[in-house]
Order: sequence, then C-alpha cells, then structure tokens
Amino acid sequence: MISKVIKDMFNRPTENLMIPASDVATCNEEDTLLHAVLVLSNSGYQIIPVIDSENHVRGLISISDIVTSFDNLSLFDEEKLNAIKVKEVMNQVVPILFDNYDLEDVLRLLVNNNFVCITHKNGYFLGIIPRKVALERFTHIAHNIDSEYDLVEKVNDLV
Repeated sequence: MISKVIKDMFNRPTENLMIPASDVATCNEEDTLLHAVLVLSNSGYQIIPVIDSENHVRGLISISDIVTSFDNLSLFDEEKLNAIKVKEVMNQVVPILFDNYDLEDVLRLLVNNNFVCITHKNGYFLGIIPRKVALERFTHIAHNIDSEYDLVEKVNDLV
C-alpha cells in the first residue's frame, strides 16, 4: 500500500499525469497498416492506441506487430500494407484504467507497459499516462519530500 503522503504528492493537480487524447497519436481500427506505419514513424512512438469510430480503445499497434505480420520483403510493399486493416494485426490486450484510477493500479500496469490508457466507464478514450511522466513525478517527490515533510526514522523495539 502506498502511503497517503506519497499519494498526495504524486497526485498534485499542478501537473496532470494524463496526456489528453487530443495530444496522443492514435490509429483507427479501420485504418490501413500503411497509415499506421506513417503515424508511428512520424510520432516517434513505438506503440500507439487503436480506437474505433466512437473513440473507444480497441487495441494497440506497433511497428513490431506490423513487421511480424509480414515476411521481410512484403513490409516494403505499399500495396500489401494498404490492403490490410489495423484491426487485423493489432494487439487486443490493452492496459486500461477508468478515469477514477488508483495510483497503485497505474504503477502496477506501468511496470510492463510504456503507458496506460485512461477511459470513461463506457470505454471513451480520455488519454494516456506514460511511464515517463510517472517516473518524472516520482523523481520530483524523491528530491523534494525532505523540503515538505520532516521524516523520522522508525525504531523497531525488539522487546
């Protein structure tokens, strides 16, 4: 369990953890793999969320997903990339939390994922919490906790 002090410092509203959906590179599940390759290469990200026409998260797509779906030569064939939809190749296992997320759940998911997708309970995509942002926040806490709190080491009595 994460202490209240750490939770309070981590969740300060001065800097939101979540990058809003409007600022996140995404693909639609109906887009072609060629479009996905262009979005991935232009964004500089290795993996991005896949959404449907109603802005619900449906999966994740990465260059790795695209590469493994082709033999090496086909990967450079625009016609083949244009013939396959993102939904045919995307990974449907997505780290998702609702917008009333708990800090522990975010951190647990970030251990094995670059980001966590945040949605309304109806699945509407709100944005992502990237691992980088969470680590930056914890770095800030580690460097500033002494200036805001008097930390006292506990002494265990062995009586």
